[in-house]
Amino acid sequence: MPGCRRSGSASVDEPRPAASRGARWGTLAAAIGCIALLGPAHAQRWTTTASVGATGTYNHYIGANQPNDGFVACLTGSLGIHGGEGGRLKVNGTLGANQFLCAGGQGNSFAPAVSLAATLEAIEKFFFVDATASASTSFVTPFGPQPANLTVPTNNRYIAEAYSVSPYIKGVIAPNISYSLRDDNVWTPSSSYGDSSLKAPSTYYNNLTGQMSSSTGYWGWTLDYSRQYYDNGFITGGASTLQTAHAIGSYRVDPQLSVSLRGGYERDNFSMVSTEQGFIYGAGMNWRPTERTSIDGFWEHHFFGSSYSAQVSHRLPNIALSASASRGLSNYPQLAFQIPGSVTVAQFLDAAFTTRIPDPVARAQAVAQFLAQSGLPPILLSPLNFYTAQTSLQQSASLSAVWVGVLNSIGFTVFRTKTETIAGTLAGLPDIFQAAANSTQTGCGVNYSHRLTGFTNFFATTTYSRTTPNNSDDTANNARTNNFNATLGLSTQFSPKTTGSVGLSYFTFDSPGSSIGNASTVSLYASISHTF
Repeated sequence: MPGCRRSGSASVDEPRPAASRGARWGTLAAAIGCIALLGPAHAQRWTTTASVGATGTYNHYIGANQPNDGFVACLTGSLGIHGGEGGRLKVNGTLGANQFLCAGGQGNSFAPAVSLAATLEAIEKFFFVDATASASTSFVTPFGPQPANLTVPTNNRYIAEAYSVSPYIKGVIAPNISYSLRDDNVWTPSSSYGDSSLKAPSTYYNNLTGQMSSSTGYWGWTLDYSRQYYDNGFITGGASTLQTAHAIGSYRVDPQLSVSLRGGYERDNFSMVSTEQGFIYGAGMNWRPTERTSIDGFWEHHFFGSSYSAQVSHRLPNIALSASASRGLSNYPQLAFQIPGSVTVAQFLDAAFTTRIPDPVARAQAVAQFLAQSGLPPILLSPLNFYTAQTSLQQSASLSAVWVGVLNSIGFTVFRTKTETIAGTLAGLPDIFQAAANSTQTGCGVNYSHRLTGFTNFFATTTYSRTTPNNSDDTANNARTNNFNATLGLSTQFSPKTTGSVGLSYFTFDSPGSSIGNASTVSLYASISHTF
């Protein structure tokens, strides 16, 4: 059907139609299986919520080599799970899916939306197991189109999955000495989306960490060890291993401020370059000037130069602010494990509502109700986590804020992330993965909602992201790309459990100086959803 069909494109693996069909619901089965591995446990206070919805979208395409205009229907379903408080097993998250149906039955697509987290206390106060499962659509490269509307076709979209199992022990061996030992295992399989065969290779990441710490009076100390292993899933022998050991001494200046000195040694074995090893040194700080403000950070010297991480957060009765800056080594599954998906609006709303609604359960319900009524998107714009075959040096900075008023609400975010390869390139790796390994992403987004009546809201969202290569030669300059998404509409509440919306969205992608040209899509949509 015109407007739904995706053209073919290069892929790391050859397309496997039968596997693709089985993977559609296999994603959900794998997510449930990940949690089932935790075994039975006696838990209490389990609650589930279910919702279904339908959306109709008409897309009008502008530009060369674009599909014909067309209509797309989307059926959605979601199951929310929250339970285990007071028991040995705790599970929280959602299992969801989107099925896109094009008129004529051609070019249909399936998009999972899974985000689950579970914790099992296998041996009371000693042995625990954490598990997570996530699956959602993502984009292969930041240099390609990134339409927020799933009905807009692009060969750059695929289904990214991440599953983790993390057994760990923790305890106390003396009145003031605690210890922990944790083994994180992360798998990132992927599958193609729609008619596109493009997807990222499957990877594996392991992080073994051990820590012992003590705090007595004003003084404290910490000893820790970390061994990170990354298998890029592309070729045999493409793995890297990073090992670090730290000794940290801290001093509490007053009840709100503590400072620390850090020292240690690292040994990093990369597959494409010689082993790097040497001493680490640095300092850190933790400051809580008020119960609403926190400032944390550290700086260290490594073989690649400065490594640092800093976070600042502040909240007022109606405002939540957050800023962060970091520089250090990272890899694709590590980021998928630490920051799955994008920054959620819910976490900012939770912080903004903390003063007015101290009870966490009531606050979570208020956040969910506000998101459903306001029409604000569930996530804020963030840099794309894309596949890299080697460990990368990543430097990031971001600033986000959410303000909630009586009639108006605004969310804002801005970011910059620079990625550099430090371990060479792999022969035979497709260019689409090679290009992004040395790139810089910048972007910003604004979300606005205005309450028109007690049941109806106007909302508008705009996002812009730009990706450029780090080098400055003419060929690389041609690769710079721009993505712009905008949506405005009305959302209303038909009944306590039924909501609907209508709106207009616009997407444009361009690559100045290249042969790709500009491509735009204007979409009209109407949707309805019901919660049980």
